[in-house]
Amino acid sequence: MRERLANLTYRVVERLRRIHPAAWLAFVFAAGFALLFGWLGVRSHRNFGTWSYDMGIYDQGFWLVSRGQQFMSVRGMNFWGHHLNLIAFAFAPFYWLGAGPEFLYVVQAIFLAAAAFPVYLIARDKFRTPWMGLVFALVYLTYAPVQWISWSMFHPEAMVIAPFLWAWWFATRERWGWFFAMVLLSLSMREDVAMAVVMMGIVLAIYMRKAPDYRRVLWRCGWTVVLGVAWYVVAGRLLAAFNDGKEPFYITYFYGNYGSSAGEIAKTMVQHPDRVISDAVQHDRLKFYKQLGWPLAWLPLFNPLALLMALPQMLASVIGLSPYSRMINYQYTSVMIAPFMISSIHGGHTLWRFRPAKWALPIVMLMCAWISNVAWAPSPIGQDLNYFVWSQPNPRHESLRTALGYIPGDAAVSASYQLLPHLTHREEIYDWPNPFYASVWGNDDCDHVPDPRTIDYVILDKSQIGLNNMGIYNAMREDDGPFEAVFEDDNVVVLKRVGTSSAVDVQPQASSCQLLAMRHGAGGIG
Repeated sequence: MRERLANLTYRVVERLRRIHPAAWLAFVFAAGFALLFGWLGVRSHRNFGTWSYDMGIYDQGFWLVSRGQQFMSVRGMNFWGHHLNLIAFAFAPFYWLGAGPEFLYVVQAIFLAAAAFPVYLIARDKFRTPWMGLVFALVYLTYAPVQWISWSMFHPEAMVIAPFLWAWWFATRERWGWFFAMVLLSLSMREDVAMAVVMMGIVLAIYMRKAPDYRRVLWRCGWTVVLGVAWYVVAGRLLAAFNDGKEPFYITYFYGNYGSSAGEIAKTMVQHPDRVISDAVQHDRLKFYKQLGWPLAWLPLFNPLALLMALPQMLASVIGLSPYSRMINYQYTSVMIAPFMISSIHGGHTLWRFRPAKWALPIVMLMCAWISNVAWAPSPIGQDLNYFVWSQPNPRHESLRTALGYIPGDAAVSASYQLLPHLTHREEIYDWPNPFYASVWGNDDCDHVPDPRTIDYVILDKSQIGLNNMGIYNAMREDDGPFEAVFEDDNVVVLKRVGTSSAVDVQPQASSCQLLAMRHGAGGIG
């Protein structure tokens, strides 16, 4: 037994000794990224820097899935009708053990950091030197959009970068079993990853056209396209089934200017390409392209084929109504990042044939990565304007923590948006002013909105009550009103139900639902 253990130890040590120093450095920097941004996320949550949308949505959603339930009161819809995040099942065991927002932040940081390893391998193989693998891994870890994703709450699609890159690397090594495993893992993150998978199959078929057994490669690429298309169709039907037969909320919310269904949107884009072009060259879009391209030294332009994998998500960002979808500060770049890194590696290799590039390319890449990180990233070396988006300690936080202690674990609660993520492990938790006044609820309608009289407690940061909601709040606080304060100071108030009144529990909700019905009757969401 002792001899077998000694032999095993010897083999492990020898294997570790054969690992190139560049690989060890890539590991050290990736571990540093995970530790830094995991810690920043945890600290930000503890300092009330997380919001109802989207940390509250996913934390309650994962908690519900772990308990066999589906309806998210935070968002006013079925969890599976919001997005198809099958990865939620993998989080269930951790939620049985008490996982929450801090755990989500840490896992997300680890997944983001882990993507540096396939970046290293893809670049190492392409350039045939581990040191260029390290350069590209560093560029990835300092990429401003990646670091912003680590800040912008938790989103399952943030975890798609690593498996998508691993899928690419396994394909180039023709290890197709592992390739399809990574593709399936990528698809489990969110439904719209399917379009990137479709494009991956097409791009790989072109990139690998010189493979010795190209017929076999072509078959695998074809099945990748089929898998992506099939999952997109199935996911769309599942989303509708869990969404009362309606199109996903984001179709009209984000793309209502192009149509009220995925088919209408595609038809409008084909029939009116001038509209797409006009949207694509607006100032905020040009700024978006700049902030995606400069940190990568614009290398994707020298071999842009891989950018086809980012095209569906890029189009969605370009034509959408939401300005946030074309800002590097949010999660909307998640599905684009792996294709951008792959294209950068191939673009850099296009320049590598020129002798000056052997020394100039690493220098230019690292300079662009460093300068853009200082200018645009929420990192410790970045500008204060960006770094201090991470919530900092504040004396008023003690009041908020004290107030949270007054909320029983099984109570139905309406909470302001920075307090809500601390109360999500319950069936009924609503983003104020819901359900008293329907606001950003469900599909922007009153379906499934509950009777306000079910609410036991209201907890509000006084800076977040909102002028439009002061009428409801004041009606709650009247001498004969339905709520009484059980805790209050200059920062926060906790109200407990002691009765009911039409001015709080009937009229506001009826008014909001009437307005929503009129809006839909006048032609939809505008």
